[in-house]
Formats: sequence, structure tokens, C-alpha cells
Amino acid sequence: MRIGIFGGTFNPPHEGHKKLALEFSGRLSLDLILIVPTGSPPHKTVNNLASADDRLEMCRLCFKDKSTPFIVSNIETCQSGKSYTVDTLKRIKILHPRDELFFIMGSDMLLSFHEWREPERILSMATVCAASRDDGDAQRLRGYIDTHFKNEADRFAIIDFDPVEVSSTQIRQSIVKGEETRYLDKNVADYIKQKGLYTDAMD
Repeated sequence: MRIGIFGGTFNPPHEGHKKLALEFSGRLSLDLILIVPTGSPPHKTVNNLASADDRLEMCRLCFKDKSTPFIVSNIETCQSGKSYTVDTLKRIKILHPRDELFFIMGSDMLLSFHEWREPERILSMATVCAASRDDGDAQRLRGYIDTHFKNEADRFAIIDFDPVEVSSTQIRQSIVKGEETRYLDKNVADYIKQKGLYTDAMD
């Protein structure tokens, strides 16, 4: 089985996340995509981070695509301390020892991949997948791979992708201002309103 792993803070998850996951699912013929909300992100500080339970539930509401087998996993949120991709992949590999793993990320994240914990170990367990916005972005990503991971270049998959130009930060800021959040699934938007999430987000 070919399993995609899509991690992130998902604070909140939005249509851009869903579009990216669906694109990789089709392009790489994935049988399953694990949606993995981060417990405590090691590479950045997120202001007004919703609770793990809230982010898990919002992911369940966002990734309800009947044609794609999405499974929202608490494999990181149930762990204490920082969430490192290499540790998450080790745990998933134990659960799926014979399956092929594909770790999905955005292009900006890939450009710092050499600074992650044990990147070579990550590449030994999964193909690292990133989406490029245009030809220039694709060239930049391939140049980065040639510079830092030339001997493991076959462990990367770069696809072209027309992204939804929105971020979770922008959505949180819109919620503070009382503006329309049209890039949210309606069920996610209703959940945020019901729970009163992000009303004081100023990041």
C-alpha cells in the first residue's frame, strides 16, 4: 500500500491543505493519506495554537472527501514534548512495515529540510514530496536538493501545483476582524464559531 503522510499544525485546516492533499493523492496514486496534526511544532512558535483535540476535530471535519481515504491521526498529539518528523515516521513504519510512505510538505518547508532532525533517516523511511508553484519554484527546489541531498535525489518527488493563496495565519487574523473566511470548510467554520476559537489571535 502507498501511504501519504501530511503533517502540519492545521491551526486551522483550510481548503488549501485539502487541495494539496488531494493533488498528491491523485499524482502519486496513494491508497491512503494520514492527516497528522502536530503536537508541539519543533521548528516554529505558533501564537494562539488551538488545543490538540480541537485541531484533530477540525481536521476530521475538513478532510471528509468520500473519494479519498483520509484518516486523521493523533500519533503526534498524543505524545509529550516536541513532535519530530523522524520519530513520527519511525512509529508509522512499525505500524506499516511493508507499505511505501510518502511524506507531504509545502515548498517552503522543503527548503529547510537539511536543518531537520535526522533528515537522512527520514529519507530512508519515506519519499519526501513537495509542491512547486511555478517553473522558477521547481528549479529552486531541485537546486536545493542537488546542493544538500544529491546522493538521495531519487527520494524526493516534486510536482507542479496551483495553490490556494491563503494561510492559517491569514484565516486567524480574518476571524479576529470578523471578516469572511471563505477558504474554510463550512463545518470547520461552524466549529470555530461554536468553540470561540482564535477570537484573540493577533499573529
